[in-house]
Amino acid sequence: MAIKTVRNRLTGPALEIALTTANSAAQAWYGYDQGVISGILIGSHFIEQFPQTKNPDIQGITASCFSLGNLAGCLLAAFFGDRMGRKNTLRAGALWSTIGAILQFSATTFPQFIIGRVINGLGNGLISSTCGMYQAESCRGPRRGKLSVIVVLHNVVFYCLASWLTLGCSYINNSAQWRLPLALQLVPCMVMCSILPLLPESPRWLVMKDRREDAQEALRRYLGKDLSEDDPVVINELLSIEEAYNIEKQSRISFKEVVLCRDRSGHLKRLLLGCGGQFMQQFGGINALNYYFPIILTENIGLTEFMARVLTGCNATSYMISSGLCFWMIERFGRRSLMLSGLGLQCLAYVMVALAIGLQTQAPFEWGAVAITFLFFYYAAFGCTWGMVPWVYQAEINSLAMRTTGSAAATATNWLFGFVCTQFTPTGIRNIGYRFYIIFAAFNLLFVPVVYFLYPETSNRTLEDIDEYFDADSGHTTIIPFGDKASKSTARPQEAIDAEIRRVTVADKRVEANKTSVAHVEEVED
Repeated sequence: MAIKTVRNRLTGPALEIALTTANSAAQAWYGYDQGVISGILIGSHFIEQFPQTKNPDIQGITASCFSLGNLAGCLLAAFFGDRMGRKNTLRAGALWSTIGAILQFSATTFPQFIIGRVINGLGNGLISSTCGMYQAESCRGPRRGKLSVIVVLHNVVFYCLASWLTLGCSYINNSAQWRLPLALQLVPCMVMCSILPLLPESPRWLVMKDRREDAQEALRRYLGKDLSEDDPVVINELLSIEEAYNIEKQSRISFKEVVLCRDRSGHLKRLLLGCGGQFMQQFGGINALNYYFPIILTENIGLTEFMARVLTGCNATSYMISSGLCFWMIERFGRRSLMLSGLGLQCLAYVMVALAIGLQTQAPFEWGAVAITFLFFYYAAFGCTWGMVPWVYQAEINSLAMRTTGSAAATATNWLFGFVCTQFTPTGIRNIGYRFYIIFAAFNLLFVPVVYFLYPETSNRTLEDIDEYFDADSGHTTIIPFGDKASKSTARPQEAIDAEIRRVTVADKRVEANKTSVAHVEEVED
């Protein structure tokens, strides 16, 4: 009874905070793993327990097998996510991740540790492909970007916490040096699972499942404090969502037709934009650094283990602060501007790191300092741009019917190419030295025209505005022309406002027609 009362009382800002906290705890898992594994890979007691990790290839698979598990989890989310719902998918992911975490921190053999990481990754794949979507579908349009940034920001916050935690635990003179940090990853899981019962399901998922009354109640609670079910704000939002979904259902065609781009909603194009954002994030070079930052500092730059751990913690802190800035930037400057500026800054950072490491033999201290400076610079640039935007973009770019599949596919792309970068980074660092960093500088430069000509702006739009943009009758083309202001403006375009008015009007007429029909039937029966 008490839980039910709390459920009913949580509305408006309080419910928004609870939703964001649950999804933030879900997103925290990935960042925490990156921070923990990068710290324990150079730990003396971990190496003593698993000496095979001194081999670069084994070291690579130790870090990257987590990404393979995530890939499998994303595929499961694509197949079963719409059937289970957003909340139950998160619960299933938490169960698998808990099993994997226990196997890891209790490991006495290397195979058990690897199996634990894969299972942990499987659960995290289910979670990471769902939490952003759940957040985007449940938030009010004007606040969606900022709140989604808060969710993704916890990835970085927990990466930072894990980096400092592994430094502190490095002073423990037994296996708790690495077991304790791995065990503490269960904390975000417990937070998420304790809050989920207080939250309504995604209203858009409920519309898709024809649960109109539940969707209306969910919208009543999400859209404002103590609104009534027949409040115009609630009714208009419900009618707009229903009409957008009805249009989508009426034009629904086979998967073959979608692949051949014969649908009116641009499903394939939108799915590829989400996947492309995650591909560009990975080949922008982040996971070449995240998992191996202490190793790069010790092997490429020649620092001691202690200094490498301290600088990793300092870098993680500046990375966290930079990522936090995106909260104020994402709606003001828009997704496109952040992606384009991020690519330029990341390219500059990698060029300077490659130059510094290439010349380090001439002046080890001076060029080492330059390399460290631009590694920090890279993280600062990435944090407030590509660290946040692809996760927000993939959650909002797909249509309602394709949102689960599209989000899972985009997240799977992140994990697949994260695996590639993570697996081959140790070998690349050892074999080709500074040239390894030039590869990522080139990728960042190549991605600039891709973003400029293919990625429309989504800030300050409702999810239904984005559906309207990709509709076959909208007049928008795949290649964005130089003069297309509606595709680039951070303000909500007038065409989107007009389209929403049309949707609400059509849906309202349909509801009135249904009421008239029911009244006529009842009158005849009397």
